Amino acid sequence: MQPTLRRMLSEPAFRVVLLTASDRLDDPLSWVSSSDLADPSPFLLPDQFVLTTGLQFQAVSGQGDYDDYVARLAASGVVGIGFGTEVITTGTPPGLLEACRVQGMALVEVPYDVPFVAIITWAAREIAREAAARDEWALSAQQAISLAAVSGGGVSAAMRETARQLEGVVLLYDADGEFVEQHPAARIADRVLDAAQADVRALLARGRRAGASQTVGGREVVVQTLGRGDRPLGAVALVLDAPLDAPGRAVMMTGTSLVEVGRERDAVDSAALGALGAHAVRLLSRGESTLAASLLTQATRAGAADIGAVDPSSSVVVLVCTGTTATVDEVRRRLQRTARTATHTRLAAILDGELVAVASPDGEQWLRRAAEGAVAGLSAPHPIDRFEVAVQEARAALAKARAAAERDGEGAVIGFADTSAGRLLDVLADSGLPAVARLRLAEVRSTEEGEESVRLAALWFEHGCRWEAAAEAAGMHRHSLRTRVERLAARLDLDLESFPARAELWALLSLS
Repeated sequence: MQPTLRRMLSEPAFRVVLLTASDRLDDPLSWVSSSDLADPSPFLLPDQFVLTTGLQFQAVSGQGDYDDYVARLAASGVVGIGFGTEVITTGTPPGLLEACRVQGMALVEVPYDVPFVAIITWAAREIAREAAARDEWALSAQQAISLAAVSGGGVSAAMRETARQLEGVVLLYDADGEFVEQHPAARIADRVLDAAQADVRALLARGRRAGASQTVGGREVVVQTLGRGDRPLGAVALVLDAPLDAPGRAVMMTGTSLVEVGRERDAVDSAALGALGAHAVRLLSRGESTLAASLLTQATRAGAADIGAVDPSSSVVVLVCTGTTATVDEVRRRLQRTARTATHTRLAAILDGELVAVASPDGEQWLRRAAEGAVAGLSAPHPIDRFEVAVQEARAALAKARAAAERDGEGAVIGFADTSAGRLLDVLADSGLPAVARLRLAEVRSTEEGEESVRLAALWFEHGCRWEAAAEAAGMHRHSLRTRVERLAARLDLDLESFPARAELWALLSLS
């Protein structure tokens, strides 16, 4: 227990007497010092108790000198003044008594036969005893937090024990600065929560390990980021009733470090779960929805986090999102944060840098909200055995979303139903077939004559394959047009009398 004026007054050996009232009798003393300087304030630390024999008051000319002396000590944060009687003066000077009374400074009268060194030694001993007790508490608290973290409770257990030991509230935020959990579930003023989250996001935006503290609404808010700058894991915020001392900071750092270790482990687990999710998406692509559902169910029963779920009898909508790694990861984390509110079928996985997310049709808004601000395409609903069709539709919509994002300079989430009427061609255009079409026509287009034949064939299709109308638009005889187009088809080994051949030529021209 730290020394205070009240404790000193209760020590029978000192026989000191309190002469003036003060509201700082229970404030911990940082030290007790002795000085007869007229102005000892430059040499004092806050929360000290100053002993004096009054030598400096021999030259005072009036009450104003006493007032100035006490005012200087009060401005330095001094808790109280101890006056040793019968050394220089008899009794305590009335001017000093009046100055302390007016300014609310505690004035203690110390008898002649009580050495100042006895009071100083008592305070030093009590301060050292308190420091040893705090160090012992800090060691015990660190051990308790460590035991909680390694006993199977992980991050949540480390947070709970840290909050208990520091008698505060611990808040956890993810790498996007979004709230994850709180221990204990105490009510915290909104302005305190807002300040904590603002600090978290500002520190995470720096891209390096950092910490901050501030006082908000009478509460101390201490924030520390987790993880490296290039791979942030989030941040921890502590809400306390008083600033932390050195042992308290040591306990806080132990708790924060163990939360960080837990988050690192969670990140490794998340990567493993991500691989399972990716495998489930591949199974759906192969039409093996029952096997995908079984895989996810077994993983959840084995104690994994809520990786997802698939109903083999349901219909699904599919969202495909691409972009920077940070963007794709952010959308995935949003989906994870809101997974419990999603419908039965829900799954999100990253394959080759591309996020593929699946939900039941009534979960479409869940997908849209998670992808807000990103560039993504969303399929129409399909039976789950047509999963690959849904993926192709989502990619076709994604192509439109990319174009919209480039045009408008901001993210876009476009549904397949919102794309143009040429939907099948959009799907083909995003499937890699344009490269095949360009390769097929490369030799033909290597000459001016061949390039002109390609233009005439496209004109023919634009006019519904009617020779007369196309020839008129081209400004040439219909026989000449037909000869040029048929010669082009022959070079591509296509017979224009066959509808499939005409369709293939149209596709080649459209996709190239």
